Amino acid sequence: MEVYDRIAREYQQSKQLPFRSALEAYTLLQLLGDVRGATVYDLACGDGFYTRQIKRAGATNVTGVDISSEMIRLARQAEREHPLGCRYVHHDAADFTSDQPAELVTAVYLFNYAGTASQLLKMCHAARGLLQPGGRLIAVNDNCFNPPGDDDPSPWSKYGFERILIGPLIEGAAIRYRFSGPEGHAIEFDNYYLAPDTYVEALTTAGFRDIRWVDLMLEPARQGDTFWDDFLKSPPLITFTAEAG
Repeated sequence: MEVYDRIAREYQQSKQLPFRSALEAYTLLQLLGDVRGATVYDLACGDGFYTRQIKRAGATNVTGVDISSEMIRLARQAEREHPLGCRYVHHDAADFTSDQPAELVTAVYLFNYAGTASQLLKMCHAARGLLQPGGRLIAVNDNCFNPPGDDDPSPWSKYGFERILIGPLIEGAAIRYRFSGPEGHAIEFDNYYLAPDTYVEALTTAGFRDIRWVDLMLEPARQGDTFWDDFLKSPPLITFTAEAG
Protein backbone atom coordinates (compact mmCIF):
# COMPACT_ATOMS: atom_id res chain seq x y z
CA MET A 1 0.00 0.00 0.00
CA GLU A 2 1.42 3.35 -1.04
CA VAL A 3 0.16 5.01 2.14
CA TYR A 4 2.63 2.96 4.18
CA ASP A 5 5.51 3.97 1.96
CA ARG A 6 4.70 7.58 2.95
CA ILE A 7 4.24 7.00 6.68
CA ALA A 8 6.62 4.08 7.25
CA ARG A 9 8.93 5.89 9.66
CA GLU A 10 6.06 7.36 11.70
CA TYR A 11 4.30 4.00 11.79
CA GLN A 12 7.50 2.43 13.04
CA GLN A 13 7.58 4.99 15.86
CA SER A 14 3.95 4.22 16.74
CA LYS A 15 5.13 0.86 18.09
CA GLN A 16 6.26 2.88 21.12
CA LEU A 17 2.71 3.87 22.06
CA PRO A 18 2.00 2.25 25.44
CA PHE A 19 -1.06 0.26 24.33
CA ARG A 20 1.00 -1.48 21.67
CA SER A 21 3.37 -3.00 24.20
CA ALA A 22 1.06 -3.34 27.21
CA LEU A 23 -1.77 -5.05 25.31
CA GLU A 24 -1.01 -5.78 21.66
CA ALA A 25 2.51 -7.18 21.96
CA TYR A 26 1.87 -8.88 25.28
CA THR A 27 -1.19 -10.72 23.96
CA LEU A 28 0.55 -11.81 20.77
CA LEU A 29 3.52 -13.19 22.68
CA GLN A 30 1.23 -15.05 25.07
CA LEU A 31 -0.58 -16.67 22.14
CA LEU A 32 2.66 -17.69 20.43
CA GLY A 33 3.55 -20.23 23.07
CA ASP A 34 6.67 -22.28 22.48
CA VAL A 35 7.98 -21.51 18.98
CA ARG A 36 11.47 -22.92 19.45
CA GLY A 37 12.63 -24.55 16.22
CA ALA A 38 9.54 -23.44 14.28
CA THR A 39 9.21 -22.07 10.77
CA VAL A 40 7.10 -18.91 10.87
CA TYR A 41 5.69 -16.48 8.30
CA ASP A 42 4.84 -13.02 9.63
CA LEU A 43 2.36 -11.58 7.14
CA ALA A 44 1.96 -7.79 6.94
CA CYS A 45 5.18 -7.61 8.93
CA GLY A 46 5.72 -3.87 8.47
CA ASP A 47 9.16 -2.88 9.73
CA GLY A 48 9.66 -6.35 11.22
CA PHE A 49 8.90 -5.39 14.81
CA TYR A 50 7.08 -8.65 15.60
CA THR A 51 9.16 -10.68 13.15
CA ARG A 52 12.18 -9.96 15.33
CA GLN A 53 10.34 -10.78 18.54
CA ILE A 54 9.28 -14.14 17.11
CA LYS A 55 12.89 -14.89 16.15
CA ARG A 56 14.10 -13.91 19.61
CA ALA A 57 11.50 -16.30 21.06
CA GLY A 58 13.37 -19.17 19.43
CA ALA A 59 11.81 -19.74 16.00
CA THR A 60 14.37 -21.11 13.56
CA ASN A 61 13.17 -19.81 10.19
CA VAL A 62 11.24 -16.54 10.28
CA THR A 63 10.12 -14.68 7.16
CA GLY A 64 8.39 -11.31 7.18
CA VAL A 65 6.21 -10.37 4.21
CA ASP A 66 4.85 -6.90 3.46
CA ILE A 67 3.38 -5.04 0.50
CA SER A 68 5.13 -1.78 1.38
CA SER A 69 8.62 -1.45 -0.08
CA GLU A 70 9.54 1.22 2.48
CA MET A 71 8.45 -0.98 5.38
CA ILE A 72 10.57 -3.82 4.04
CA ARG A 73 13.49 -1.42 3.65
CA LEU A 74 13.22 -0.52 7.33
CA ALA A 75 12.96 -4.19 8.30
CA ARG A 76 16.06 -5.11 6.29
CA GLN A 77 17.91 -2.14 7.75
CA ALA A 78 17.14 -3.38 11.26
CA GLU A 79 18.37 -6.84 10.28
CA ARG A 80 21.65 -5.41 9.00
CA GLU A 81 22.17 -3.37 12.15
CA HIS A 82 21.21 -6.16 14.55
CA PRO A 83 21.40 -9.49 12.69
CA LEU A 84 18.98 -12.14 13.91
CA GLY A 85 18.57 -14.24 10.78
CA CYS A 86 15.15 -12.91 9.77
CA ARG A 87 14.30 -12.84 6.07
CA TYR A 88 12.07 -10.16 4.54
CA VAL A 89 10.10 -10.36 1.31
CA HIS A 90 8.46 -7.45 -0.50
CA HIS A 91 5.20 -9.03 -1.63
CA ASP A 92 1.44 -8.77 -1.19
CA ALA A 93 0.64 -11.13 1.68
CA ALA A 94 -2.71 -11.92 0.05
CA ASP A 95 -1.03 -14.01 -2.65
CA PHE A 96 2.29 -14.92 -1.10
CA THR A 97 3.28 -18.58 -1.47
CA SER A 98 6.22 -20.71 -0.35
CA ASP A 99 7.42 -24.28 -0.81
CA GLN A 100 8.41 -24.48 2.85
CA PRO A 101 5.38 -25.19 5.07
CA ALA A 102 5.28 -23.54 8.47
CA GLU A 103 4.11 -24.40 11.94
CA LEU A 104 2.91 -20.83 12.49
CA VAL A 105 1.62 -17.84 10.55
CA THR A 106 1.17 -14.50 12.29
CA ALA A 107 -0.80 -11.60 10.85
CA VAL A 108 -0.85 -8.37 12.83
CA TYR A 109 -3.32 -6.05 11.08
CA LEU A 110 -3.62 -7.95 7.81
CA PHE A 111 -7.15 -9.26 7.57
CA ASN A 112 -8.83 -5.96 8.48
CA TYR A 113 -7.56 -4.54 5.17
CA ALA A 114 -10.01 -6.76 3.32
CA GLY A 115 -12.93 -4.64 2.18
CA THR A 116 -14.97 -7.52 0.79
CA ALA A 117 -15.63 -11.14 1.68
CA SER A 118 -13.77 -12.27 -1.44
CA GLN A 119 -10.67 -10.26 -0.49
CA LEU A 120 -10.79 -11.73 3.00
CA LEU A 121 -11.11 -15.24 1.58
CA LYS A 122 -8.04 -14.65 -0.59
CA MET A 123 -6.02 -13.65 2.46
CA CYS A 124 -7.23 -16.68 4.38
CA HIS A 125 -6.31 -19.01 1.51
CA ALA A 126 -2.83 -17.47 1.41
CA ALA A 127 -2.32 -18.00 5.15
CA ARG A 128 -3.63 -21.58 4.98
CA GLY A 129 -1.37 -22.35 2.01
CA LEU A 130 1.70 -21.51 4.08
CA LEU A 131 0.82 -23.85 6.94
CA GLN A 132 1.35 -27.52 7.40
CA PRO A 133 -1.69 -29.49 8.65
CA GLY A 134 -2.18 -28.66 12.30
CA GLY A 135 -0.25 -25.41 11.96
CA ARG A 136 -1.56 -22.32 13.69
CA LEU A 137 -2.67 -18.88 12.55
CA ILE A 138 -2.52 -16.01 15.05
CA ALA A 139 -3.94 -12.64 14.04
CA VAL A 140 -4.33 -9.23 15.65
CA ASN A 141 -7.30 -7.45 14.12
CA ASP A 142 -9.67 -4.54 14.32
CA ASN A 143 -12.38 -5.59 16.75
CA CYS A 144 -15.32 -6.44 14.50
CA PHE A 145 -17.40 -7.21 17.60
CA ASN A 146 -16.99 -3.60 18.76
CA PRO A 147 -17.05 -1.30 15.72
CA PRO A 148 -16.89 2.45 16.31
CA GLY A 149 -20.15 4.40 16.23
CA ASP A 150 -20.80 6.87 13.44
CA ASP A 151 -21.25 9.79 15.82
CA ASP A 152 -19.41 8.84 19.01
CA PRO A 153 -16.11 10.43 20.02
CA SER A 154 -13.26 7.97 20.16
CA PRO A 155 -12.89 6.67 23.72
CA TRP A 156 -9.32 5.61 22.97
CA SER A 157 -7.76 9.01 22.26
CA LYS A 158 -5.95 9.18 25.60
CA TYR A 159 -3.98 6.13 24.49
CA GLY A 160 -2.77 7.92 21.35
CA PHE A 161 -5.26 5.99 19.24
CA GLU A 162 -8.46 7.08 17.51
CA ARG A 163 -10.80 4.89 15.50
CA ILE A 164 -13.44 6.59 13.38
CA LEU A 165 -16.20 5.03 11.28
CA ILE A 166 -16.44 6.58 7.81
CA GLY A 167 -20.09 6.40 6.72
CA PRO A 168 -22.70 3.87 7.85
CA LEU A 169 -21.72 0.57 9.42
CA ILE A 170 -22.05 -1.87 6.54
CA GLU A 171 -19.82 -4.61 5.16
CA GLY A 172 -16.77 -2.89 3.70
CA ALA A 173 -17.20 0.36 5.63
CA ALA A 174 -13.92 2.20 6.15
CA ILE A 175 -12.57 2.58 9.68
CA ARG A 176 -9.97 5.30 10.00
CA TYR A 177 -7.13 4.78 12.45
CA ARG A 178 -5.20 7.74 13.79
CA PHE A 179 -2.07 7.23 15.87
CA SER A 180 -0.80 10.29 17.75
CA GLY A 181 2.78 10.51 18.93
CA PRO A 182 4.00 12.18 22.12
CA GLU A 183 5.06 15.29 20.19
CA GLY A 184 1.65 15.78 18.63
CA HIS A 185 2.30 14.38 15.17
CA ALA A 186 -0.31 11.93 13.87
CA ILE A 187 -0.67 9.42 11.07
CA GLU A 188 -3.89 8.14 9.54
CA PHE A 189 -4.81 5.09 7.50
CA ASP A 190 -7.98 3.16 6.76
CA ASN A 191 -9.00 -0.44 7.22
CA TYR A 192 -12.41 -2.01 6.73
CA TYR A 193 -15.27 -3.53 8.66
CA LEU A 194 -16.45 -7.05 7.99
CA ALA A 195 -18.79 -8.89 10.36
CA PRO A 196 -17.53 -11.69 12.64
CA ASP A 197 -19.56 -14.26 10.69
CA THR A 198 -17.81 -13.15 7.49
CA TYR A 199 -14.46 -13.87 9.11
CA VAL A 200 -15.54 -17.29 10.34
CA GLU A 201 -16.96 -18.26 6.95
CA ALA A 202 -13.80 -17.17 5.10
CA LEU A 203 -11.50 -18.98 7.52
CA THR A 204 -13.59 -22.15 7.41
CA THR A 205 -13.81 -22.11 3.61
CA ALA A 206 -10.03 -21.67 3.37
CA GLY A 207 -9.49 -24.81 5.46
CA PHE A 208 -9.17 -23.59 9.02
CA ARG A 209 -10.82 -25.11 12.06
CA ASP A 210 -10.99 -24.42 15.81
CA ILE A 211 -11.39 -20.68 15.25
CA ARG A 212 -11.17 -18.77 18.51
CA TRP A 213 -11.57 -15.08 19.27
CA VAL A 214 -9.31 -13.91 22.09
CA ASP A 215 -9.59 -10.59 23.91
CA LEU A 216 -6.48 -8.51 24.44
CA MET A 217 -4.68 -9.20 27.70
CA LEU A 218 -3.00 -6.54 29.81
CA GLU A 219 0.53 -7.35 30.88
CA PRO A 220 0.74 -8.22 34.59
CA ALA A 221 2.92 -5.25 35.56
CA ARG A 222 0.13 -2.85 34.53
CA GLN A 223 -2.84 -4.70 36.00
CA GLY A 224 -4.67 -2.66 38.60
CA ASP A 225 -3.79 0.60 36.86
CA THR A 226 -7.11 2.37 36.19
CA PHE A 227 -5.56 4.15 33.19
CA TRP A 228 -6.32 1.04 31.14
CA ASP A 229 -9.97 0.69 32.17
CA ASP A 230 -11.47 2.54 29.18
CA PHE A 231 -9.44 0.54 26.68
CA LEU A 232 -10.41 -2.77 28.25
CA LYS A 233 -14.06 -1.76 28.68
CA SER A 234 -14.40 -0.94 24.98
CA PRO A 235 -11.56 -2.79 23.24
CA PRO A 236 -10.90 -1.56 19.69
CA LEU A 237 -8.70 -4.56 18.91
CA ILE A 238 -9.09 -8.31 19.14
CA THR A 239 -7.08 -11.38 18.28
CA PHE A 240 -8.08 -14.68 16.77
CA THR A 241 -6.44 -18.04 16.34
CA ALA A 242 -7.18 -20.92 14.00
CA GLU A 243 -5.74 -24.31 13.14
CA ALA A 244 -4.98 -25.51 9.63
CA GLY A 245 -7.13 -28.53 8.81
